[in-house]
Amino acid sequence: MAGPSTSRALTEVEQVTALNEVLDDETLSNYSSDDESASDYDYTQLVPPETISASERDSDPEDIVAHDELEEVPRRFVWEDIDSFHASRESFCGVCGPQFDTAELDVVSVFESIFDISLVQLIVDETNRYAQQEISKIARPLTFRSRIRKWEDVTVDEMYVVLALIMLTGIDQRPTLRSYYSKNRLLFTPFFAETLPLERLEVIMRFLHFSDNSKQNEYQGPSKLFKIYPVIQHLSRKFQILYLPGHNIAIDESLTLWKGRLSFKQYLPLKAAKFGIKTFELCESSSGYVWSFLVYTGQGMELTNQYVTAETNKTTAIVITLLENLLGRGHTVWMDNFYNSPDLARFLKSKNTDCVGTLRPNRKNVPPLVKDKKLKKGEHCAQHSGDVAVLAWQDKKRVTMISTYHKNDMRVVVNRASKAEIKPVVVCDYNKNMLGVDLKDQMLQPYLLERKKGTKWYLKLFKRLLNVAIHNSMVIYRSHPNKQNLDTLQFRLSLVQGLVEKHGSGVRRPVHGRPAVHPPPKRLTERHFLERIPPTGKKARPHRRFVVCGKKGQYWCGECEEALCYEECFKAYHTLLNI
Repeated sequence: MAGPSTSRALTEVEQVTALNEVLDDETLSNYSSDDESASDYDYTQLVPPETISASERDSDPEDIVAHDELEEVPRRFVWEDIDSFHASRESFCGVCGPQFDTAELDVVSVFESIFDISLVQLIVDETNRYAQQEISKIARPLTFRSRIRKWEDVTVDEMYVVLALIMLTGIDQRPTLRSYYSKNRLLFTPFFAETLPLERLEVIMRFLHFSDNSKQNEYQGPSKLFKIYPVIQHLSRKFQILYLPGHNIAIDESLTLWKGRLSFKQYLPLKAAKFGIKTFELCESSSGYVWSFLVYTGQGMELTNQYVTAETNKTTAIVITLLENLLGRGHTVWMDNFYNSPDLARFLKSKNTDCVGTLRPNRKNVPPLVKDKKLKKGEHCAQHSGDVAVLAWQDKKRVTMISTYHKNDMRVVVNRASKAEIKPVVVCDYNKNMLGVDLKDQMLQPYLLERKKGTKWYLKLFKRLLNVAIHNSMVIYRSHPNKQNLDTLQFRLSLVQGLVEKHGSGVRRPVHGRPAVHPPPKRLTERHFLERIPPTGKKARPHRRFVVCGKKGQYWCGECEEALCYEECFKAYHTLLNI
């Protein structure tokens, strides 16, 4: 591990106090990190710290704790020249990757380790309960409702098959669910009809449910996420216990498209979807594995843990909540200027976690020299305070960076125009490692499951989470050295086929009409061809009487060995049961 930094002198009380910044909730609810119009607002206002002498800054941690008057006072930032910056990067501890043996597991087994039978059983139970409640309210047997009256409880096998068909709709994207069952020769896909009847799939999708409405008064989680919270809670836990991300991790926002009415719907103009449900996600930079996530529910969103209180700055609370179970392992977290601040960087460094990213110059405790100094293109200036360094670099626009281990070193890079440019190392590293969430979104975009229009927001969010679970399963599966050649499309096709083969035998299929007493004759089912009757020992061109029209000729069906004319006998004999 890296040597202790100067910020380790803080007590736990001081660290928590340093995070208790005041943020206007209403301003945050209307803002995203992609919105540059809010860059002039200071989100990190702290209670002004008292002055700490140089001797106290350099003293032993136990000596500082002994002063009662300093127990609840945040550390003061004293900025110095960057040449005296000696902080180093934290050493990563732990074995990254899957936390279980995946050598003998196939695609289906890896997916079912995340979307396991306990979650599917919960969905089955709530779907059956909700269907029975709704069917009891139906009074008039309308066309669609008459099929609902024939409801049969969903089984676990049947639900896995439904999930497989939902996955297939992301690969083969069509405007409606019924188009997958079309008999049109341009659209005909027999796999859907052979796997599950259309009427059954429509009814299950109509009643798909994840929570018991009658227990809403007993519910303790976020009130706005009641409809889907069991799924969120299960997947959030599974994502964390099955996989440990590597040294570099990134925090950013993602957006699930939703244009209907919803109290916590967000507008992010720089996102592809623009309108939808916003989630804060922590992803592995190299693979895009989603390790933890939070669904943003508006200004009333509450985040509390051992480091966060109700008064803590909301952006800081989001970062600490996402990182809580990774603190102390030596990770480097990469973030944009929506989250970063000198106080947050110092707190994370005290927890053996490095912090690197862009920074808004109007944040609290940013050094005035870095914030105000005028620079020409290519110039830079930097300062540090203990283990936190801030650098400003003038490119086409001014770029301000914060890091807990980078200095002001520069690097020669080749741009897209094949021209050499000199950039700060911290900027190059940021561009390389900040793509975790965007990488995940890029890999999900060609296979979106939530494209179909619907009236229930929680069904769209469920499909999004299902898609994320598929992506995480692929990352786990491909982490084995012998399984890295499987691309995304092959993985998804193998997963769909594997789920149907494993659980399809447990799906009941309707039988229409009365079953036949005797099987149909082979002449009605097999392939037959009209041929000339072969010569015999006595005749070179033998003739026979046709079995349908009664005329004589020299043609027959070689499979049936019956004489047939090509005008009417051949077709009638092979299509009509009674001739």
